[in-house]
Amino acid sequence: MAALALTLVSTGTRGETLVEARQRLMVAVVKATKVMREMAQGKAKLDPDLVKDSVRTVSEATAVLPNLFPEGSQAETSAALPALWQNKEDFDARLDEMNRSAILLVFAARQGDGAFRYAFDQYQQVCQGCHAKYRKPE
Repeated sequence: MAALALTLVSTGTRGETLVEARQRLMVAVVKATKVMREMAQGKAKLDPDLVKDSVRTVSEATAVLPNLFPEGSQAETSAALPALWQNKEDFDARLDEMNRSAILLVFAARQGDGAFRYAFDQYQQVCQGCHAKYRKPE
């Protein structure tokens, strides 16, 4: 799936710019994270299958996103800070860390609410750390 998404973006089949592709994937990650956040906060019942589906979305996005930030792809409409391109290796490593922490959520969900809440907190810290360094404040 990730390879297919990259091919569609790079060939322009989807008709979107790199910034639009990045934003679309980030929105998908936000939606998946929201589903899991509601479970971690006890607002929704913990559903390991739904966690697995949400993590799949995150994993697919983190596989493609490093390729959507090539040098020179900064844009006014992007929320990405110049620091991202200045520290691209760190940014890519943070995406890998995000993927690993998301995968742990699948296993934690099978262990129950406490384990899931703890793993979700770790996942959220990874997300927040990257946003603090590489995303413009809202």
